[in-house]
Amino acid sequence: MNASALNAKNKIPAPEWTTPIADALERVERTIESAADSSVDIASRISSYVFAAGGKRIRPSLVLLSVGISGGSPEADEVIRMAAAAELIHTASLLHDDVIDSAVARRGVGTANSVWGNTISVLGGDFLLSKAFCLLSDIAGSELVSVLSRAAVAMTESEMLQAVCENNVESWRTEYWRIIRGKTASLMGACCESGAILSRANAEARAALRAYGENLGVAFQIADDLLDITGDPARTGKQIGSDLANGKFTLPVLLATKHEHFPKELVNGGRISLEQARELAEFIIESGAAAETRQIAKTFASQACEALEAFAPSPFKHSLQLLALSAAARDF
Repeated sequence: MNASALNAKNKIPAPEWTTPIADALERVERTIESAADSSVDIASRISSYVFAAGGKRIRPSLVLLSVGISGGSPEADEVIRMAAAAELIHTASLLHDDVIDSAVARRGVGTANSVWGNTISVLGGDFLLSKAFCLLSDIAGSELVSVLSRAAVAMTESEMLQAVCENNVESWRTEYWRIIRGKTASLMGACCESGAILSRANAEARAALRAYGENLGVAFQIADDLLDITGDPARTGKQIGSDLANGKFTLPVLLATKHEHFPKELVNGGRISLEQARELAEFIIESGAAAETRQIAKTFASQACEALEAFAPSPFKHSLQLLALSAAARDF
């Protein structure tokens, strides 16, 4: 399937929270396409493939909305480049994640590693990460590079920590919050803080937006972990229990372990089968742990919204609030 067909197949209707930045997002998309181009054919093809596969573009949206709520212009050239760089970093991490997880599908489409193999996919991720920092080098000031670099380090560290925790429920109990703050919340927080920097906002606004992004990231990742238990494979593009089968014992599992009838043998004997993972998913739902997980995600989303209280009402503030609430309630 070529990139154009993929794009048509996976086009996600724009959510309401993108309304104030719709034109800017179109420019971001064009900037991504231009930045990911290469004279090396395979680099261009893998980049075109992964971006045509779709995505919510939440990270670039956070940059644009944070600029807007801080009084800046989301249409400014340096803002567009920053937003595109954020999506390139995120997509690079997904390419690497799919190799680590031996994933064969994402959003219902074959992963790059299932098409080109692990070597090309890892190098494709490296290519996009390098392109992201090329875009950042065109923006005046080193502070943005510092903020994004720290986020990239945190993402890598958390993925390494997640890998060593696999199949060990006690390790997951100890490290879960650190893992999700690093792998998801760090980049979302950096995107929001970058928007404040680009708008030359004061320290208070900058801290508030970073807090918003980090709480949003935690809510988003908790909801994502829950999708492995309750999601509709037709919408998520992945089988129920696939994370469990890969030894990822996330918050729904950790909450379920408190139940007196929790089947401990399933998480104490190494890797489990997909069938066993589905059985465990059913128990998590029946025990009430899934519902408790959803409520915790909503609590973090509320904390994200509270971080915006100092900002005056605006379409950008409203969109950030909508985004936080939708992230916690997401079902795909």
